[in-house]
Amino acid sequence: MMNDTTPHQIEIPGYRLVRPVGTSGVATVYEATQRSLERQVAIKLWRPLDDNAVGRFEQLLRTNARLSHPNIVGIHQIGRTADGRLFHSMPFLLSARLSHLNLRTRPLHVAGLLRALLDALGNAHRRGIVHGGIKSANVLLDERGQPRLADFGIARCAAELGLRHASAGAYLSPEQARGAAPGQRSDLYSVGILAFEFLSGSLPFEGSDAVSTAVAHIEQPVPRLPPMVSTWQPWIDKALAKSPEERFQSAEEMADALTAIDGHHAIGKGQRPSERTHVPRWAIGLGGLAAALILTAAAWATLGSRPRAAARPEAVVIPAMAATAAPKAPAETPAPPSTASSIETRTYALIRQADASRAAGHLFAPAGNNAAEQYLAALLLDPGNPGATAGVDAMLATLRKRLDGAWQDQRVPRAIVLLKRADLLAAHAGPVARRDWRAGRVDFARQVGEAMVAAADKRDARRLAELKPLAKALPATYPAGFDLAAAERRAATPVAGDRLQDRGGPALVYVPAAGHAPAFAIERVAVTRGDYAAFVRATHRPASRCLEAYNLFSRFQHLTWQAPGFKQQDDHPAVCVSWNDAEAYVAWLSKATGEPYRLPTGGEWLRAAHGVPKGTPCQLGNVDDVSRQSAMDNDRLSCNDGAARTAPVGHYLPSSVGAYGLYGNVSEWLAGGSKGERVFRGLSWRDGGHQTPLGRRGTADSDIGYTNVGFRVVRVIDATHAAPAVADADR
Repeated sequence: MMNDTTPHQIEIPGYRLVRPVGTSGVATVYEATQRSLERQVAIKLWRPLDDNAVGRFEQLLRTNARLSHPNIVGIHQIGRTADGRLFHSMPFLLSARLSHLNLRTRPLHVAGLLRALLDALGNAHRRGIVHGGIKSANVLLDERGQPRLADFGIARCAAELGLRHASAGAYLSPEQARGAAPGQRSDLYSVGILAFEFLSGSLPFEGSDAVSTAVAHIEQPVPRLPPMVSTWQPWIDKALAKSPEERFQSAEEMADALTAIDGHHAIGKGQRPSERTHVPRWAIGLGGLAAALILTAAAWATLGSRPRAAARPEAVVIPAMAATAAPKAPAETPAPPSTASSIETRTYALIRQADASRAAGHLFAPAGNNAAEQYLAALLLDPGNPGATAGVDAMLATLRKRLDGAWQDQRVPRAIVLLKRADLLAAHAGPVARRDWRAGRVDFARQVGEAMVAAADKRDARRLAELKPLAKALPATYPAGFDLAAAERRAATPVAGDRLQDRGGPALVYVPAAGHAPAFAIERVAVTRGDYAAFVRATHRPASRCLEAYNLFSRFQHLTWQAPGFKQQDDHPAVCVSWNDAEAYVAWLSKATGEPYRLPTGGEWLRAAHGVPKGTPCQLGNVDDVSRQSAMDNDRLSCNDGAARTAPVGHYLPSSVGAYGLYGNVSEWLAGGSKGERVFRGLSWRDGGHQTPLGRRGTADSDIGYTNVGFRVVRVIDATHAAPAVADADR
């Protein structure tokens, strides 16, 4: 059975999974990268379900995708994996149980959060969409710290399918606890549960199991809030009324009732919320580090001097980064004097802990116990502290070395991560370290710009796409007059003779459109014996009957592609393959690459062979010459091409577009014809001076191969199938 916690074993079309960040009863959520845009996203991969369940969830997701509101988590794409598992992609947001943010001392902040959530909920209700499963785990934070509501209808659908998650019961309304379908007022009850949790730090109704929790929702009275937030009690009592008729009747009414608490009007009536959740700008680039850092500092400011983990959100943070080199031993941090304040003592302890984390290589991981969080928490307590600043400086120097290494190794995604981390630390570094980083950053921006220009000069669209996210993050510095958009367009448009290649496909050359004839890409050389052998190993295709042209006795020799009657190496063209064999090969290749391949038409073969270079027949190709020494041959050319029969592919002069072997070596099967008259074209090693290189044409049966006939493939390029990527020059 597949383990959903090992993302490298899971293939999601168009995405690269990074790591799991959460799980529920029906799905696992992963941090991922959308390959086409190099965009960070979240992927929810559903567990294997029956067709009915998958269909219901898929329809629900399509409904959710139509919801558009700044406080609702949008859906980018819905799809299925190769084994039929449902997945959908979403924005990658900071995920946190908001109750862990210690909102108990910030009631006005709670009001602002609730207004935003109720505005989102009201928008959905007006569209006839009920959430049915609101809980703190479904509230995410965006980059501005604003809440977003996720998973509309998922919990309800899961419950109907017998897949209810264990935590769902803590937020369900009394009518849902009795088994009734949720309505809009059920959602408002769940918002009331969230509010109670935010204000008190605990749930209002809890039991030892799901049944006792459901009974508590139905029978127990609404508990009292702590005295410091007692002004919220009337609002909570109405929100958590047992009967839906006694509750708030709409999200707008519920939000308006908050005016009695904070004096502000609801969102949507021209007023901003009284207080907005805020994540410091410098911390956004490191996901959950900001929240963890602020809470760490707060905990150290209020707790005893002994280090302990601070309360922090269940945050999405940057993946762990292993140290590539042992860092220098940290400088000894001077102990505070005996008269030091509690803040000084705690700052000192934080720095000592950070020094130890740095020495162990724990720069940014694990979350809650790494040098970055600890140094920056110390600087929050004591801005400008020399020990913490020195530690940040040392970390910044380490990151600069790692960034240089990632750039040299062409690990662009890692370079982007290191760049963002270094920018974060540089904002808190000492003046010298900050100045050095800025100078190094300027030089790095120039290097990336030069690499982009070099890729543009080579028309290397793949390299341009790879470098572009890093160039944008810096941003890169380009020479005067360089137009990146124009360079990308030029790199993405092939010209005659460009070398192209699909992933897993053969080396091709581009042949542009001519008049009404469309463009295509043709294999640079004939299919080799080694290529054909790989096809046979994969498909177990039996060898076809093979003959030698004009030799009646060859029918008794049992010739095959493996034993054509003369010695061949793997880089020689495959012979003794029938037209049927060639068709089977292109079908296999198309399936293996996911792209459309076929045999060339006669017109395409001639267009690819156009532009015969200057030279003798034996320079142009492997033809019938003195090297064959056939006593019965009266068509022999007087030159010597060095090969009596087949020669290695790519050995002679190419056509104007760079296709080799079209003037000799083997004739080649073409598309079309009929069963008894399949067409081949071109000179072979046994054809001499009586035929022109491009005029040679013949026909044969579909199921018989010949010792002088091979084939090559064409890659279709049309409105549906884009041209393959430009290949490296040495491929």
